[in-house]
Amino acid sequence: MRFDVIDTPSGAVPALDFPALGGVSLDRLERCLHLRASRVGPGRYRIAGGAQAHWVDLYTTSLPRCDCGDHLWRDQICKHILAALLREGDERVLAALRELVAQLRDRPIAA
Repeated sequence: MRFDVIDTPSGAVPALDFPALGGVSLDRLERCLHLRASRVGPGRYRIAGGAQAHWVDLYTTSLPRCDCGDHLWRDQICKHILAALLREGDERVLAALRELVAQLRDRPIAA
């Protein structure tokens, strides 16, 4: 199976192998919601709002997609990649966001 840039009529689409990378962690997704993703080029983002800024490249498969330790050492889809994918409107991440919201609605409210 090949996972590099996929060309579509509307442009390039991030070709992340979500199952191989552990899928979308709802904990990471929740943590990404406070981050700010500034687009600096096609599929390239500067992610701010945490302890330090990080750089995400969704399309270049020959380089790490994010420069953070979570992605580099654990080989997972980190919160910075999720923030960039949300900014791109990625349907897989939006579906996980709907699941997160449903889980949060079902939590009992503390007294």
